Parts: sequence; structure tokens; C-alpha cells
Amino acid sequence: MDVNRGLTRSRAANARVGGVTPRGAVLAGLCMLAVGLASCSSKSSSTPTSSGNSGAAPATSTPNSSGGAAPLPGVTATSITVGQVDDLSSPIPGLFKGAEDGTKAYFAYINSKGGVNGRKIHLDAQDSTFQGGQVATATASQTKSDFALVGGFSLLDQAEQPIIDLAHMPDVGISLNPGLVTDPNLYSPVPNPIGDYPLNFFKYFASKYPQAVKKVGIIWESATASTKANEDAVESGMKAAGWKIVYDHGVGPFDTNFLPDIISMRNKGVKLFFSTELPDNYAATLAKQFQQQNFRAINIEAAAYSAQLLKLAGSSANDMYIEQGYALYLGQDAKTVPAVALFDKWMKKVSSDPNFEIESVFGWTAAELFVQALAQAGNPPTRAGLMRALNKVNLFDAGGLIPPSDPAAGVPSGCFLLAQVQHGVIKRVAPTPPTGFYCGNAGFLKERDYKPIVRPSS
Repeated sequence: MDVNRGLTRSRAANARVGGVTPRGAVLAGLCMLAVGLASCSSKSSSTPTSSGNSGAAPATSTPNSSGGAAPLPGVTATSITVGQVDDLSSPIPGLFKGAEDGTKAYFAYINSKGGVNGRKIHLDAQDSTFQGGQVATATASQTKSDFALVGGFSLLDQAEQPIIDLAHMPDVGISLNPGLVTDPNLYSPVPNPIGDYPLNFFKYFASKYPQAVKKVGIIWESATASTKANEDAVESGMKAAGWKIVYDHGVGPFDTNFLPDIISMRNKGVKLFFSTELPDNYAATLAKQFQQQNFRAINIEAAAYSAQLLKLAGSSANDMYIEQGYALYLGQDAKTVPAVALFDKWMKKVSSDPNFEIESVFGWTAAELFVQALAQAGNPPTRAGLMRALNKVNLFDAGGLIPPSDPAAGVPSGCFLLAQVQHGVIKRVAPTPPTGFYCGNAGFLKERDYKPIVRPSS
């Protein structure tokens, strides 16, 4: 469930509580092209730019396996340049600028400590312009000029897959596309749970509210076959944990009024509402309409965490549960989780108006996973050496910023953080510990077509 929090971003962008602009509504459907990633804030940068080194870094040479000399793209005696492709100028300005900001922030932190093996790390961030051809073109160029791909975030990331496969290019990042999720060249700090769904969250709520989970209402984004497949996986997990769905509504990007849903849920006796796909402004609209209709179902949101949620929802957000796949990175955990304080500090250092959003966490954690492996990739490093090092990373949590997962095997985390809005403040609540995540022992629900990642032998 952790990764299923990014594609509702464009639904949130350009929208306001109680309504959505036509442009924002159309773009919402575009943002659901892949898997249904959720939890994107309604903030976006107004002037996206590609930053870092846009040209090829001078290459050094190292003996290849046959004894000759082979160039190392992006590697010099004092620097390493890595590539990244993001949706920056389109489909809406600044859509995934946070991925670039988070990656830059972690590299700035590492460079302040001298880099890795004496080399500073530079980011070559390119704009997809929301065109698959541009994703492919930029990726092809980066395979020749950059050492690896790190932290990119695009709705069209499937266009890079044949390029990285042909070049055997290490790609350290978050994938939205089902095909790329299981690609042997992709290493994710937050593996996507396609076909291997964690059950801990559902099992916990079934034990906490055994009667309420027998009367569940859900609203989800019905945009593409991929989002439908993702919703099927979510519902399979719910049912396997004993939840009974009595109201199930797939909404379109123009649907901003939930009053008909609330009336239908009341008529069906819904006791618990759950959504993985309503970002802050939509979740706030729903909460306000719950309050207006005196509808008292337990409200669990898995995509609403943002700096704007409480401002938008006001008192209607009180008692709302927030299921979170990350530490409370907006600052609530800064005093107790050092990784959050570090993230907050360096995000502010690299930008006067930092994008504190989930894509920033994706970029930061991808950069951290890359750096961890780079230190063991040889000196000078090689792509094969980087992949050998990545293949040994079977436990990664970015210092507690994210729950522990297995990037080498592509196994997602079954852990989660449960928060609740209490008197206008977002707080950790049981079963979540004061630091870290609740992991339980409920395991995963493997779909019939589930196939584990097979890494090439080295």
C-alpha cells in the first residue's frame, strides 16, 4: 500500500475544496495511468526547471573484463553524475518537482561530507514534458552520459524500460508501471506491492473494529485498467483480512461532490470508510460533508497527509485516521526520528520554497539507497559493481524515514504508521510506536500471477 500514493497528485493540483477546475479534472485521469499511487499534496511549483548537469560528464576509463579500457559514463576522478527524468512542465507545472528536490537534497547532504570515495555527486534532471518519446530520448541520452538513474518520477516511466534493459542501466527509484516494477534493473527503496499485498493494516483494524469492518464503504479512482487492477488488489487484501465491502464506488476525476455517496453509505449501514486515493483537498471535502450530514462512520484516509489537510478540513478532520507508509515527515516526527529532521533540514537548504511532499521522500530515499550501494561499487565504480552492491541490500529503511523493505528482492514492507487528527494536530496513535512503524505478522496476499524479481547473476 505504501507506493500506491502518488498518482492522485494531479487530481489534487489545481483543485480546491468543493470544486475542481476542468483542467485539473482532466489531468486527474492522466495521473491514474499506472498503478494508483496515492498521497500527493495539493501544492505544486509554478516554475519547474531541469537542474543539475544537463550535459555529459567527462568520462574516465577503467580496465574492462577483457583487459582493455572501457569508459565509465558520468564518472570522473572527482565527481559522479546520475540521471533522472521527471514530469516537470506537463501535464501541470511542477507536478513531480519534489522528486528532483528530494534527490538534490540528499546529494547535497552527502557532498557536504565529502561525497563518496572522494567523488561529489551531481544530478542531471530532465523534463519528460509528459511525452513518452521524450522520456525515451532523455533516458537514452543518460545511459551514455550518466552513471545510473536515481530518483526519477514520471507517469510515463514505462518508456524507459526497454532503454535501461538494453543498456543494463541501474535504475534506483520508484516505478509507477507494473512492467517496470519487476524489471531486474530497477531497485526501489519503496517496492511497489503489485501482486504481493501486505495485510498487516487490514488485520489490525479487523481486530480493533471487528463489527465496523463488516460494514465498509470505499471510494476509489476509476480511470484506467491499471487503476482497476490496483483496486482489485486492495479489495482482495481487505477481504482476506475479514473486511466486508457493502458500498464500492469508483469515481471519475470530475466527481467532487460526495453527498450522494454519503447518503448511499448511510442507507447501507456503513460503519467504516476507507480510501487510498483521496488527496488532501478531496479528503477535506468528504470530511466536511460527513460533518454536515452527521455521518459518523470511522474515516480512514491513506492519501490525505499534507501540510494543507488541517487548513482545508478544519474541525471536520478531527478523529480522522491517516494510514501512512512513511514517518510524519512534515515535521511532527522531527524531534524523535533523526532521519526526518535531516530530511527537513536539507530540503530547506537546497530550496527557499521546498516541496515537502511524498515525491520528495521518494527522491531522498532513492538517493540514499544509491549512495549506500555506491560506496561498495568499486573505486572507480562500475555499473556492474553498483548492481552487485544493490543485490546485497536486503534491508533498507532510510534511517527510519520509511518502513523496512527488501530492495534487492523487490519485497515491499508490511509495516505501516497509523496517525490520527486529534484536536487539530496529526499524531501517531496505537499500534504505532513513538518511533518507527507497526509491522505485525499478518504477512502478504500473493496474487495468482505474482512473479518475484529475478536479478541477473553476477
